[in-house]
Amino acid sequence: MTIELDPTSDPTWTPAELAAVRELLEDSVTRLEAELAEFGGGTALGVSGPTGEILHDELDVASQRSELLADAVRAENAAAILVQVQHVIDRLDSGLYGVCEACSGTIARARLEAFPRATLCVGCVA
Repeated sequence: MTIELDPTSDPTWTPAELAAVRELLEDSVTRLEAELAEFGGGTALGVSGPTGEILHDELDVASQRSELLADAVRAENAAAILVQVQHVIDRLDSGLYGVCEACSGTIARARLEAFPRATLCVGCVA
């Protein structure tokens, strides 16, 4: 007797695999928090104080503001990803890792392996 496996079914995650996912997510939290700490208070778009005295012409000021704006965008992106990662860790703690937030269906294992922060199945993302 031959048993045929359904290629669309995903095997259950083992505790060791979930622990590895948790470690990956917690490493991401650590990295993102360090990245945000690097930006610190440097995301203000104004130029004042000693920095303003050093910048002598309009091109220097424009360049500095452009760099500050780019840093602000990177910090905002890192903060949004951090919130997302923490949300996924909460779902993992609740036993909901791999369950679609929209339809309560299963998120394909291949999707979670490629994108561990996924909270929606492919059908609900589209």
